[in-house]
Amino acid sequence: MTEPSTGTDSPRRRRGLTPGEKTGAAIGLASLLVAVLAWQWPRQSQDPRPTPPPTPSRVTASATAPASTPATPGSVAPDRTYLDALTPETGAGYLRPLPRALAGRTDLPKPVVLSCPSNDGADRARSVSYPLKRRYLDFSATFRAWYPPGQDPESAVRISAVVTIKQPDDTLTRQPRPGRTTTMSRPAESLSFSVEGADLLTLTVECDLGEGLAVLTDAGLTR
Repeated sequence: MTEPSTGTDSPRRRRGLTPGEKTGAAIGLASLLVAVLAWQWPRQSQDPRPTPPPTPSRVTASATAPASTPATPGSVAPDRTYLDALTPETGAGYLRPLPRALAGRTDLPKPVVLSCPSNDGADRARSVSYPLKRRYLDFSATFRAWYPPGQDPESAVRISAVVTIKQPDDTLTRQPRPGRTTTMSRPAESLSFSVEGADLLTLTVECDLGEGLAVLTDAGLTR
């Protein structure tokens, strides 16, 4: 027979948790949940693909040119002085503006235009001289012939050059330089020669017809 209950708990029956034990259990469970989440989160956010090796860095050249270094004493700076910036020592009256038919052309920079002689009497050649004062090494220019409409395009224009060097005893030595001859029907000619040590540069023009011009463009001196 089953023994009747007496209304009191049996020593073998498990007793309920106290409020303090319930609080401790809740804190423990919460701590365990936080630990599990902290362990799982980095694993889920990690990219499963392997990290590629770093690419070597490349240096891109700057589009800005480096600042030029001032010339050291004794060196020669590659300066260029255009002939139209110099004041002629003689013959300035033989210079002319660029004719209207050529004005505004972008392929004719820094023009120096010498008029042809009339070919009457003693007017057979015209010269313009520029002071150099031994400051320059070379002269270069592009040379063209020009005649007004109606003139024979095969009429020639000739240009010659002489450099003058003053000697210690004040005598003058004149040295010819290569010249050019051209016509309107021919391509432009290059004119280039040394002026090293020269005190004066003289350009002389001769023409078949008196209405022509000798057109020098990009005419300059280098140091």
